[in-house]
Amino acid sequence: MKTVATVGSIFGIIASLLAMFFTLIDDSYTVGNFGLLGIAAGILGIIAAILIERKPMLAGFLLIVAAAVGIYGVLLYFLVPGALMLIAAFVKMSRRGSSY
Repeated sequence: MKTVATVGSIFGIIASLLAMFFTLIDDSYTVGNFGLLGIAAGILGIIAAILIERKPMLAGFLLIVAAAVGIYGVLLYFLVPGALMLIAAFVKMSRRGSSY
C-alpha cells in the first residue's frame, strides 16, 4: 500500500501543476490559486506514505485528509490521485493485526 499511496501523491502533485498551468492559459486564476492546496495535499500524502508502515492509523488519517484537501482544491484533476490515496488509507487502516 505504500506504493499506491506514493503514486497517488505524486500524481496529485502533477495534477495540481497541470491545473495551475491550464488556468494560466484560460486566464481564470480561481483553480490556479487552489492548485497550491493540491500540491500541499500531495506533499502530505508523501509524508503519510513514509509513515504507513510504522504508524498505519496516523498515516491513514493523513491520507484521508490529503485526499479531501486535494479534491477540494482542484476537484476534477485530483479525483484519480485522491481515489488512490483513499484506497491505500482504508486498506491499511482496516487490516487486523496491524500495530497501532
